[in-house]
Amino acid sequence: MNWLPRIEVSAFSAARLDRFRVLQRQVRAALHATAESLQVGDTERLVAARIHSRLRELGVHHYFHVPVALFGERTAYPGDFGAFGALPTDARLEPDMPVILDVAPIIEGHVIDVSLPVVFGRCDLHAELMARLHSLRDGIPEAVRSGASFRQIAQDVDRLIRGWGLENCHRKHIGAVLGHRVSYAPDHWLARKRIWGLGAWHASWFIGRSLVARRRGDSGSPNWNHGRESDHPPTDGLWAVEPHIAQGGVGVKFEEILVIQDGVVDWLDQPLAAIQISVAA
Repeated sequence: MNWLPRIEVSAFSAARLDRFRVLQRQVRAALHATAESLQVGDTERLVAARIHSRLRELGVHHYFHVPVALFGERTAYPGDFGAFGALPTDARLEPDMPVILDVAPIIEGHVIDVSLPVVFGRCDLHAELMARLHSLRDGIPEAVRSGASFRQIAQDVDRLIRGWGLENCHRKHIGAVLGHRVSYAPDHWLARKRIWGLGAWHASWFIGRSLVARRRGDSGSPNWNHGRESDHPPTDGLWAVEPHIAQGGVGVKFEEILVIQDGVVDWLDQPLAAIQISVAA
């Protein structure tokens, strides 16, 4: 079936990596601009719509997952937070609330997945959690370089978070993922098809591979979690890593691309100025 568009997940050229990097920066900038526009009384739905609008200006017309805006205790995935619990609600923004903005657009066939933790005003606990998040950002690549399995790394991160007395919220992500593959598909009419705003070709490939790997327990899973399908050495490719931690109803997370390729492990965009911004109420 050579007429089908090929999903590419590894062995990316330098030019392709550069394009992923540029697009990740553009999406992050759109989230920053949205954060700077926050106002008291905004709803999650309204802020998610603003993200949609800014990304349309970049030519985005379909997604790996649609824009997410979480306010207050919802940043901590409270209680029995279901698979679709992160979808925007009518919850309203108040001063000193934590906020998480998250979106995964598909741009020119590239899957880009970015999260931005924001504090709307002041929250000392938010700053403390951000320090822990920075520690995870430094430690995860080191763990991959050590040769530990994806499963072992996910379990070690979980133990570290719990040892800090914090909640591990990414265990409540779809697929319980610490990270997941991001991919590229050449421009093709099928790759441009969408269902409910989602890129149908990318989503169906991801779901199919996930189900097969879970059944077989093999290394082909696009999910990086604590399950047996991740019980293998780190796999080459681009991985959207998204540790998510919380305490006392305040949650923080980052999400950005980790490159594992040709024996090199590093963040796609190393010189990030910050992964937190403060927005005056």
